[in-house]
Amino acid sequence: MSTNASAALRWGFIGCGKISNDFVNALKCVPNAVLQACAARSLSSAQDFASQHGFVKAYDSYDALCQDPAVDVVYIGTLHTCHYAHSLLALNHNKHVLVEKPMTINAKQAEHVIKVAKDKQRFFMEGMWTRFFPATRHVRQLLKDKAIGDVHHVNADIGFYFPPDLDRIWDRTLGGGGLLDIGIYPLAFVTMVFGTQQPDRVSAVGKLSEGGVDIYGSLTLEYSNNRFATVQYTCLAEFGEAVTIIGTKGKIHIHTPAHTPTKVTTIRIGDDGQRHEQVSSFPLPEPAPSATNFNFGGSAGFLHEAEAVTECINAKQLESSEYPQAESFTLTRIMDAVRQQLGVVYPADASS
Repeated sequence: MSTNASAALRWGFIGCGKISNDFVNALKCVPNAVLQACAARSLSSAQDFASQHGFVKAYDSYDALCQDPAVDVVYIGTLHTCHYAHSLLALNHNKHVLVEKPMTINAKQAEHVIKVAKDKQRFFMEGMWTRFFPATRHVRQLLKDKAIGDVHHVNADIGFYFPPDLDRIWDRTLGGGGLLDIGIYPLAFVTMVFGTQQPDRVSAVGKLSEGGVDIYGSLTLEYSNNRFATVQYTCLAEFGEAVTIIGTKGKIHIHTPAHTPTKVTTIRIGDDGQRHEQVSSFPLPEPAPSATNFNFGGSAGFLHEAEAVTECINAKQLESSEYPQAESFTLTRIMDAVRQQLGVVYPADASS
């Protein structure tokens, strides 16, 4: 999807860490995207980030950034536990918001922030960037066209080795654990296929760390009409990270790494019983010149999400039809159900 010429959209960044670095590097390829302001917990960090990327202003206060009348849309790339408060801060200052996933820690927070966005009449979206990759869009079109018939099963996995000193994964007070950080990716493929309907049943098994966060999980989601999904994730090793969608007339395989997909194989079973296989490739976009490198694999693909957000805001849409708020809310409710079964409790749960 390309972005048509339009008025400049002025971006503010809350958080100047690794993920913000990667998103802003991709954003530089979007026409008329203005890097207006960035804010970090220290002014020196914000100034360094501004200097590296060419932001107009740097702040050591998130509130000051949100008060800046020159900022139109705020990107939030802070810790999981901060997403809710920072989203509310930006929305209450009448800014459009793109917040990194997970949108919030739990469904109660999600329900509230979505309501505030609607009340303020501002665009709001959880940054499920995978949804906007051309490979993912190709899969969605195949599903819409019933290319593999009626879908019966989705299987998806993801796994990475996270070192024991990585606090954002292993610290419960920071919203740590595998589910919210990486398990959300395979679950988002499930909701992409089966929609915003809540599953009839969610079953989860896994293991908690001594600090009370989920190390790994194996999930089964059961839906009406004999449809089901299986999801596996871990923080201890690298998984194959692929997605297979099985229908009555074939299957779709999204190759590794599925959260930044570039290759899809479609297998159709014809009326004659013959197997027809098609492999489609979707290379990552070329990044713009930058003073910094990407921190994470596939981050050039942030461009597709940045373009989509830009188009939505320019069209005065308050959410993306490709990844609507109702789907984010469904995902959050599913993750709440998983956490309840695994025994993962965050401080925010007690106050919700």
